Amino acid sequence: MPSTAHSSPPRRNSATNMMAMSLSHSSDSLEQEKQKLLTEEPPNKSPNSAISAIGLKVLILLAVQNCSKNLLLRFVMKEHPKFLTSAAVLGVETVKLVLSLLYIAFVEKKPLSSAVEFIKQDKRNTILMAVPATLYSIQMTLEYIALSNLDASVFSVLVQTKLLATAGCAVIILRRSIKKVQLISLVLLTVGVMLCNMKDDKSSGKQDAEMDTTKGIIATLSIAVCSGFACVYTEKVIKAKRKINDDLPKSQTEPSKKEQYGL
Repeated sequence: MPSTAHSSPPRRNSATNMMAMSLSHSSDSLEQEKQKLLTEEPPNKSPNSAISAIGLKVLILLAVQNCSKNLLLRFVMKEHPKFLTSAAVLGVETVKLVLSLLYIAFVEKKPLSSAVEFIKQDKRNTILMAVPATLYSIQMTLEYIALSNLDASVFSVLVQTKLLATAGCAVIILRRSIKKVQLISLVLLTVGVMLCNMKDDKSSGKQDAEMDTTKGIIATLSIAVCSGFACVYTEKVIKAKRKINDDLPKSQTEPSKKEQYGL
């Protein structure tokens, strides 16, 4: 009996020690998990999750530009001025080039030779982007033809078919699948924008004898096709460029950050 009485306290002590060790081990593991969570970097938010301030400004400028361009072109072409539309397109592109060079020189604070160096370093993308650039030049020429033969309101209505053209090019080129609900929504959106731009022209029954409505409609529909194809093609080129950059090691992609400047 005495031997059993003396042997019970060591067992209790060992059990207490084991419990204390298990508690300390669990507390240590919890502390490690806590430190891991504290030191772990939060996941980066997608840059496309919210629009930036610069993006909002660009959207506002595009909205103003799209609203004023048709009215100004119709005002110019209403009297059928005698000038070459190709010369007008060339003048507009020259102004764009000068403004781009001024942006590089005064905003980016870089020499003008950096633009030439960028083109030399990225010849492939420069050649690829020549396709939508040519299409946009053709589109501008067609706009002069369309607005010289159509009223600005009729042109604004017909040019909304570029939504359907863009969706069709996305299905063909990007292999995207459009659901029935999306297709119905797209058609309703196009019809809605057309109805918003329509106006009652009962007072303007007499048209200009020099206006060719059929020619203007064909030019407008060609503008929609060129715009849709150019948008989808540009998206395909940019996505292909980003995919190549993602596949390369960081050591190779870091120096090429300036390539995003050209796109």
